Amino acid sequence: MNYHLIIGNGKWSKKNLKYLRNKSYFDRIIIKDRKKYFFFENKKQIKNLKKDKIIDKIKSVHICTPVSSHFNHLKKYNNFEKTIIEKPFLTKINEFKKIEKIYKKKFFWVNYIDTFSPLISKINRSLNKKKFHQINLNYSKIKKFYKHKHEFALEWLDHPLSLVLFFFKKFPKINIKKSLIRRKNNSYNQQIIINYSFKNYNIFVNLNCSSKVERNFQILRKKNTETFHFYKNSVFLDKKKTYQSKKNSFDIFYNLLIKKQKNKAQNFNFHKKIIKERNKILNQLKEVNN
Repeated sequence: MNYHLIIGNGKWSKKNLKYLRNKSYFDRIIIKDRKKYFFFENKKQIKNLKKDKIIDKIKSVHICTPVSSHFNHLKKYNNFEKTIIEKPFLTKINEFKKIEKIYKKKFFWVNYIDTFSPLISKINRSLNKKKFHQINLNYSKIKKFYKHKHEFALEWLDHPLSLVLFFFKKFPKINIKKSLIRRKNNSYNQQIIINYSFKNYNIFVNLNCSSKVERNFQILRKKNTETFHFYKNSVFLDKKKTYQSKKNSFDIFYNLLIKKQKNKAQNFNFHKKIIKERNKILNQLKEVNN
């Protein structure tokens, strides 16, 4: 039997469950929240099933909890065949080193979900095909206020950082062009523009809380702009749609997971670079906004 355990019962856990309930990747899905377990089989919830009857049948675990709990969860749930954890993976390098020792020889993923997009191969081909002078990574979500000043940056930075490292293999020196923090009733949201300057082109990372929801990768050339929409799984050349995928990131993610195939973002050197770069940016943002 192939059982799948999801730790956490928040927004991302529910998105995964919604997707998986319509698929046949696993014989049974178990959701664990703080107080109890929920069991799902054949798209239906099963009641009154004891944990000790299924624990040895679990093949994979997906940790979908806040980053503050990741270190303890990874130490506790380290005996399964496959382990997936949501980004941000960890915030401290000393914790990273301890987790790396535990999982280095195991099947371990950090879910940088956009690196599983069906558009990845299209982006790669386009980057290799023609010269470009600028890349824009645009991430905007519906306006939301967070408890802490830079919580929005912590939550979202790994998305563009994973793509910069995935396609361009390094992080050059950063220049924070803009960091605007809005405050409302002791809560905060943020607008950030970060520039990476390469020899022949610039990369701009744009993070924003606004009324417009966007998640895209743009390649700017002299005559046109090619936009890869991760939410829509589509490609536009200026305003003309040139491609529409029938698959989404979840399709790619779970297909690779079942086959135990990793993409090039799934190694500890990659994860370490993301943590270090994120921490560097957060420290600079704090200096800018003090």
